[in-house]
Amino acid sequence: MAIDIFDPIELQEAVRVMPHKASFLKDTLFNSDKLHATTDVMVDFKKGQRRVATFVNDNAVAPVTGKIGYATNTFETPLVSPKDVTTILDTMKRVPGEVLMNSGMTPEGRARELLLDALTDFETQIILREEVMCAQALFTGKIPVIGEGVNRTITFSGFTHNGSASTLWDASGSTADPIEDLKVWVSACQKDGSRTPTICVFSPNAYAAFVARCMAIGYFDQANYLNVAIDPSFKAENVSYCGYLKDPALELYVYNDWYQDDWTTPGTVTTLPIIPKGKLLLASQNCHFPTHYGVLAYADEASGELRSVMAKRLADSWMQKEPAARFLKLMSRPLPCPIEVDSWYAATVAATT
Repeated sequence: MAIDIFDPIELQEAVRVMPHKASFLKDTLFNSDKLHATTDVMVDFKKGQRRVATFVNDNAVAPVTGKIGYATNTFETPLVSPKDVTTILDTMKRVPGEVLMNSGMTPEGRARELLLDALTDFETQIILREEVMCAQALFTGKIPVIGEGVNRTITFSGFTHNGSASTLWDASGSTADPIEDLKVWVSACQKDGSRTPTICVFSPNAYAAFVARCMAIGYFDQANYLNVAIDPSFKAENVSYCGYLKDPALELYVYNDWYQDDWTTPGTVTTLPIIPKGKLLLASQNCHFPTHYGVLAYADEASGELRSVMAKRLADSWMQKEPAARFLKLMSRPLPCPIEVDSWYAATVAATT
């Protein structure tokens, strides 16, 4: 029996076997994925307290220990849905990589190639959107949801660890001590968020300012060698592992990936860094930062019914008769949630313009 490559079941299998683009923040911090049967998700933000057990007289009634409170917010998971259209003429043209003469590839074969190319491109777009959302949540506490027919902001309230070095590390005549600044911010995460940061992620100019100040102070000389161990290596695409700081204990990374912003100023495309210029992020890989995925829906042409699927991705395809065209789209409803309040620190340490 012939297989319909555009059947939703076959499309889902194609989505599963596609290569994935690396996404450092999502993979490192927001790697707990949760699927939901609704588009809205309820998120509990709970902040622990360092309460000490009360001493009680042997002959007295033990007092009731009050429960630790938490805040529950309901968020609508935003829909992302890149879409493409293929016409008969598209299947007649040479696809990228096809030899010029007598390739033997049929229009049906080209349709398969175009399908996989489109799905791969869609998956890359969605992964990059997830990564941008992770960065926005950590650096601003807000995720702007702006697009065709939608304009709202998802706001995570109660986050206070978004500050700046008292003296920027790259300022003219700076007397800043980057190591002492990091110690202060690590201590704040331990005190307020009950987590000890394990990684420090720099923008390129923030790391350059870090190295320059450490050299100026003498942290790289023989006497202080055991504190800062610089050992650059490739970590992932656009991510460099730069070494290990022993006090405070942190793995150092430079993240230099970018995205195109076409929503802040409609009609204008601006290329922006995922880690904002001049900033760094202190975070713990032990934090529980889930990524929630809302339910996805599609129209089942065979049954004529609307169906819903609990999944991170859902591919769908349908035909248009006049003019003849095949539509393909890939849907997702991602929402990264940094629920461990004050367990990370976003700081401005160098020039931001």
